[in-house]
Amino acid sequence: MHIPVGARRSPLSLAQTEEVLQEIRPFHPKVTFDLHALETTGDRDQKTLLRLLDKTNFFTKEIDDLLLSKKVRVAIHSAKDLPDPLPSGLKLIALTKGVNSGDSLVMPKGKELSTLPKRGVIGSSSIRRDRTIQTLRPDLRCIEVRGTIEKRLEQLDAGVVDGLVVAEAALLRLGLTHLNRIELPGETAPLQGKLVILAREEDQEMEELFASIDSRPKKKTLYTGLDPERFGRPVLHCPLIEIAPFNLDSPKIQVLMEDISDYTHFIFSSQNGVEIFFDALKYHGYDKKILENKQIIAVGRATAERLKHFGVSSPLIPAEATQEGIIQSLIKQSLTGAYLCLPQSALARPNLAQFLSGACIRHQLLPLYTIRQKLPKPLPDLDEVDEIVFTSPSTVQSFFEIFRKVSSRMKLKAIGPVTQKALASMRQG
Repeated sequence: MHIPVGARRSPLSLAQTEEVLQEIRPFHPKVTFDLHALETTGDRDQKTLLRLLDKTNFFTKEIDDLLLSKKVRVAIHSAKDLPDPLPSGLKLIALTKGVNSGDSLVMPKGKELSTLPKRGVIGSSSIRRDRTIQTLRPDLRCIEVRGTIEKRLEQLDAGVVDGLVVAEAALLRLGLTHLNRIELPGETAPLQGKLVILAREEDQEMEELFASIDSRPKKKTLYTGLDPERFGRPVLHCPLIEIAPFNLDSPKIQVLMEDISDYTHFIFSSQNGVEIFFDALKYHGYDKKILENKQIIAVGRATAERLKHFGVSSPLIPAEATQEGIIQSLIKQSLTGAYLCLPQSALARPNLAQFLSGACIRHQLLPLYTIRQKLPKPLPDLDEVDEIVFTSPSTVQSFFEIFRKVSSRMKLKAIGPVTQKALASMRQG
């Protein structure tokens, strides 16, 4: 994978960017990065006083514009430069552990705080830093000094200032720890010394890639479906639905099972349908070998894997894991003389059955189970959850019937286009 990265062109920013890339390479050694470095408004504008700025995009706008225009996939910033709120369409995907968060007072060689000139001039860039200096030496005067770390140090060497307040993290990253300095007491800027990685909101791939270096407390994910192992990472499992199989000796199921030898195609839309179908085969005295030489179609890889567990070696898997994907797959086949069996939920969408009827393709629906709401006890505390994962329209419906509302800060993730559509409809409503 090749990832274009956006960052500022200053030596410090380039060092910060290399720090991030060095951190992630051990986790993704085959990933390569292409740096797009440029100047921002904050680099060009040397007159605006930083001490008067709020949390704006003074140092980030041009980089974030690259990201929004899809010229890069991630942007790397100093965390303390991040605007609040973030630009619409972007999200913070990682916050690094960072380095020393303190401030240092850099002085000429041989000088100490006590030996600086009376009413000496200290280069600073914030009211907070000014107060710290004046607490230590009330006679010292603070002025704002702009420019790169190198440019500011030049003013110290030239005697324009008698001391310079610099983030210790900047000195560490630029290899300037040989300078004469003392660490200043007191609070520093929030998140100083840490770096952030931004991506576009829809870029889940980058979020997963950079999760390996994200120092934030791990998200707590609420998984509403039946099989949390499918999600691939630890979750808080809170199933909001349950499967209710129908009585396998019901007259309807018995009549439909009598045609088992005549069916030419079997279409399985879920793992649950697979499980209950093979239970029904066994219950009615059929060997699973009866499916040999039949065309088996599976909606999604998870369903296909479950079929393989029962000995179905190579089911057909449509490219799109939906009923619409099955329809597109069937259109490409010759179905003259075909007889299709659809083991499914009683709540399955009617799209596929309607297509088969409209195309005069012989078929039988085989409803084996239904899905009903399951009320968890106790109810999970949504204030402790960062993300909710929905696995089906039924989980979406059940969630909103139980909880009614969800915080706007909550990330809602739908697995599959049909579930996504149901979630979008529910949120709009």
